[in-house]
Parts: sequence; C-alpha cells; structure tokens
Amino acid sequence: MIAGIKVEEEIIRDLERLDIELYVRGQHGYWASQRVEPDLISWIKEAQ
Repeated sequence: MIAGIKVEEEIIRDLERLDIELYVRGQHGYWASQRVEPDLISWIKEAQ
C-alpha cells in the first residue's frame, strides 16, 4: 500500500523510530510516501 500523507515533524520522528522509511518532498510542510505492510498498519492503530 502506498499513501501520500501530510504530516507534522513530530509524526515524522515517531515513524522514523518505528523504522518506517519516508520519502519527503514538497516545499510547504512535509509530504511523505511510505510503503507499509498491513500488519504494521494494524500495530500502529493499536498502539495509538
């Protein structure tokens, strides 16, 4: 699954701590594309 999301710096740091690789592009704010396995998405939702 590939998704484009707008994220805050704090969220970027949290994702990096989880070893989720981000490809950041754009001039205003952060636009990131990430490739995440379905099990990881479920784990993140449960952790919230």
